[in-house]
Amino acid sequence: MTQAEMFRNLLLMAAVDGRMAESELRLLSDRATEWGISDEEFEAAIQQAIQGTAEFTIPRDRGERADLIKEMICMMAADGQLASEQKELLAFATTVLGISPLELNSLIDRLLDDA
Repeated sequence: MTQAEMFRNLLLMAAVDGRMAESELRLLSDRATEWGISDEEFEAAIQQAIQGTAEFTIPRDRGERADLIKEMICMMAADGQLASEQKELLAFATTVLGISPLELNSLIDRLLDDA
């Protein structure tokens, strides 16, 4: 999975509830800088999310799948609110990615330990 695909997946998580908080935009900006996402790619990804044309990309590698779920959880928590649409997208993603409830709990525990 490319960094651009990972970024678009995170943007979908941020936009799924119909709004983007400043804290979510800040996290997206941080990831864009960290992953080398250009301003043009950032803008294009936002437009796709707004227009509903963005698609969720499924990583092939198991490690990338776990990384994606961790990033999605961070995005969910960025604004301090867990919107039902975000929970539904996470549930969809974990099912499609083959992440078991036990593995999801383990990923959450690791994120909390790192915080």
